[in-house]
Amino acid sequence: MRDQSEPTGRDAPLDLAALALQWQVGSRRAGDELFSALDRELRVIAAARLRNERNCSLSTGDLVNEAVLKLSRLNTMELQGRAHILALASRLMRQVLIDAARKRKTEKRGDTPVTLCTNIAQWEMPVDIVALDLVLTELAETDPERARIVEMRFFGGMSSADIAHVLGISEPTVKRRWAATRAWLHNRLRQ
Repeated sequence: MRDQSEPTGRDAPLDLAALALQWQVGSRRAGDELFSALDRELRVIAAARLRNERNCSLSTGDLVNEAVLKLSRLNTMELQGRAHILALASRLMRQVLIDAARKRKTEKRGDTPVTLCTNIAQWEMPVDIVALDLVLTELAETDPERARIVEMRFFGGMSSADIAHVLGISEPTVKRRWAATRAWLHNRLRQ
């Protein structure tokens, strides 16, 4: 499936799905072109995730690079366009941040919890990233779609429209599910 909304500096939009497939089967040129086209958006996502995070030594570039590295290690899969690639990258950034937080917790000096502050509307409290991961794992067992919505909002900073596109549901449905899930998260994370 081709995502026609991919922004590029060229007259014709890039077929990011085709570039992703070529990259996955070994074309370094396709990978360079793909990540060059997505670099700005990936850096915006990474910067948003790191902006208010406490006790994290990763830079925006480090987080993007780690996510791309994890993406390169995945088995060949169909990446359906810009929104899908960004959603997957945001999931991988989440994993990188959680891995870094867990590593710091195991170090002798790392007794301080790693928190994530977000600019999501109506979310005032900082979130312990490891606690959030545990709650998301619990949520994914009962409602995987809601867990993905949370992941894309928190870790990807994605809009409701992009989330709807990735999940194949309507934007109002995403907004309703996010509102209900956000209330559930507030309750679970305050315990």
